[in-house]
Amino acid sequence: MEARRGRFENGVVVLSDPGELPEGAEVTVLYGADHAPVEVGDEELALIDAALVEAKRPHRLEARAFLRELRRS
Repeated sequence: MEARRGRFENGVVVLSDPGELPEGAEVTVLYGADHAPVEVGDEELALIDAALVEAKRPHRLEARAFLRELRRS
């Protein structure tokens, strides 16, 4: 999964940089009708992409360490 920027124009989503997005690829579009547009720069997109990769990795945590982390929050 990758994050991409784009605009809704003439009834279609037009990506600023489609890159290697294959024709017919399934996409998810998030928008907020009640909010001002959010501009996301290349650095933020890279951070989002890195977080998506990290989220796919299996995470293992020893139970005591998990409980310590919970107590800190």
